[in-house]
Amino acid sequence: MNFCRVWLVIGVLCTVFLGSVVPTEAELKAPVIAVVDVQMILQQSAASQSIRAAIAVQRETYAREIAEQETQLRDAEQALALDRATLGEQAFIERRREFERRITDVQRAAQRRKQALDQAFNRAMTTVRQTLLETVAAVAQDSGANVVLSKQQVIIIEKTLDITSVVLERLNRALPEVAVEIEPG
Repeated sequence: MNFCRVWLVIGVLCTVFLGSVVPTEAELKAPVIAVVDVQMILQQSAASQSIRAAIAVQRETYAREIAEQETQLRDAEQALALDRATLGEQAFIERRREFERRITDVQRAAQRRKQALDQAFNRAMTTVRQTLLETVAAVAQDSGANVVLSKQQVIIIEKTLDITSVVLERLNRALPEVAVEIEPG
């Protein structure tokens, strides 16, 4: 019987205390909504453009290097075809294996370089996204917004609620460019 009273008292106390923790309607703030076009900012920000430019330059460099290696491989294949008549069977097989190994090495190097470019791009864009998030939070706070939605999630919105241009301007000031660090591959 004492055990039941203890649980009853605990239940009443929890109800009293928890009831006072839940905010009433009067205490809840009305939502102040803002909208930001994240995709447009990620396309047009100075930092994103600097990243794409740096990646494009490195991609072109890699493409020239690979084209040069492919030319060397074609020359080696032609030389191998010419030497076939003068080489013994075993020597030809050995040179053919070496040639195939070189082809495989060039293909792997190209894959590693593409992967290194992709990883460098993703790391740099992570920096942009993080700074974008911080910028959106600051603009939202300055404008009194307590809810920020991505423009892609909204069908109709009043233009005065769109903070995209302010966010883009502040992001460009805070992060005009991002260094793209490509790991050797």
